[in-house]
Amino acid sequence: MLISIDGIDGCGKSTQVSMLTEALGATQIQEISPSRWGRTLRSLESPSLAQQLAYFTADRAVLAETLEAAAGSPDNHIVSDRSYLSGVAYQSFDSPLTPAFLEELNRSLVPEYDLQIVLAVPVETAFQRIAARGIARTWCENSELLTHATSVFAEWAQKRENIVSVNASQTIPEVFADVRAAAEAASLRRFGRLVF
Repeated sequence: MLISIDGIDGCGKSTQVSMLTEALGATQIQEISPSRWGRTLRSLESPSLAQQLAYFTADRAVLAETLEAAAGSPDNHIVSDRSYLSGVAYQSFDSPLTPAFLEELNRSLVPEYDLQIVLAVPVETAFQRIAARGIARTWCENSELLTHATSVFAEWAQKRENIVSVNASQTIPEVFADVRAAAEAASLRRFGRLVF
């Protein structure tokens, strides 16, 4: 199975990705990957939209074979910290590019995910968690962008069967219970049985 956990910065992705990876005996990956394109993108303090598109697209091309091997597989499980869905949400902010166009661009490179879990938190909660890290906000951690991304995530979770929104304002164990339940439901829907 190919599963991603998406959401705005500060939603708790890293914690839930680690917990789900361990519970499923899966392989954990991250988008942006450690490829040369991913490293270049991470090195940019405030990348332009053109830079984001170029480096994200190149990085996804690098990941494509790995993602293809897990998508629809009952034996190979990957849990990804983010997916192209985050690109759809973030890169459509203050942009001439629509979420639908960005999805089409990314889906030309990567397979459909068996499950994309969106951890939903209010922007104010996300900012409190980011502040608790004791580090400065990055270029993408601003109120307008995160509010836009939140609305895109919510809209897509309503219209896609394989995108599930989880209330991430709960305690970590409560969030994980919902994340695990979503993975189990996706397995039953996709394969007619639990595959992990």
